[in-house]
Amino acid sequence: MGKITVFLEIEKDDRDYLPVADRLKNYREFVVPLGDKGTRDQAARCMDCGVPYCHTGCPVNNQIPDWNDLVYRGDWLKALRNLQSTNNFPEFTGRICPAPCETSCTLNIIDSPVTIKTIECAIVDRGWAEGWIRPQVAARKTGKSVAVVGSGPSGLACAQQLARAGHDVHLYEKNGKPGGLLRYGIPDFKMEKRHIDRRIAQMEAEGVTFHCNVHVGIELDIAELLARHDAVALSGGAEKPRDLPIPGRELDGVHFAMEFLPAEPPGLRRAARQRHPDPRRRQARRRHRRRRHRLRLHRHLEPPRRHLGHPDRDSPAPAGQGE
Repeated sequence: MGKITVFLEIEKDDRDYLPVADRLKNYREFVVPLGDKGTRDQAARCMDCGVPYCHTGCPVNNQIPDWNDLVYRGDWLKALRNLQSTNNFPEFTGRICPAPCETSCTLNIIDSPVTIKTIECAIVDRGWAEGWIRPQVAARKTGKSVAVVGSGPSGLACAQQLARAGHDVHLYEKNGKPGGLLRYGIPDFKMEKRHIDRRIAQMEAEGVTFHCNVHVGIELDIAELLARHDAVALSGGAEKPRDLPIPGRELDGVHFAMEFLPAEPPGLRRAARQRHPDPRRRQARRRHRRRRHRLRLHRHLEPPRRHLGHPDRDSPAPAGQGE
């Protein structure tokens, strides 16, 4: 730990957003990184607590105080090694994780937690920029074959760890491209798909074989899958929605998230067609978009409403006033 009073001297600062005028031009990410000095200053605010509650708040048990201190000292490579020892894909969590670690941070007592998510993202982005993140090919092969069913974040992490242990890993995905909800449920402005593609390329170099457009249990029999491989890891997502028996559920424009999300943004509509080939579902999404467009147009053309109680020369004066 460097200077233990830095959290009293440096205010919390986080990533900013591009101006709205710039965001409207594309669907790319619009978060502006803090830069080297800004990130190191924020990492310096970490108190290195005796009981780091951020550990228990983090679902993957990242060693947050350790890599915060390494960033503060400018040792980005060691920070990356530490981060990747617990997290296969920090560029995913550094963009879309809700950051329960920050909620658990001791400094959150005064509503000023360490910007852990921002620092995590800066570490891994620095690693890619510097060329530090490379395929880790197993030195020896075990001769064992493992099938991983489902290529969401858990399936990808499982496949990567097994490949690095020396197994022959085959990952089966029912959609046109691997990634699961990372690809089909997260819009580009939150996380661009190039981050997924980059990791897929790394995993292929490590020996993982991807089988896309293969729906296990429907297009590939379970018995055949078990016969092909020594072990099978199931990492499918929970895509079956749970309906809500509440008033208004039957209204137009109310959709299950897993039906709606794959249709956005426009850049993923072709992938969405691969995911949902049923033309009736595509037509339902088109009807929803048309209704949404009409609603926006109606709001744009509707004359502004006057606030109640706001004096207006065209409005009749309340009784007892203006006499």
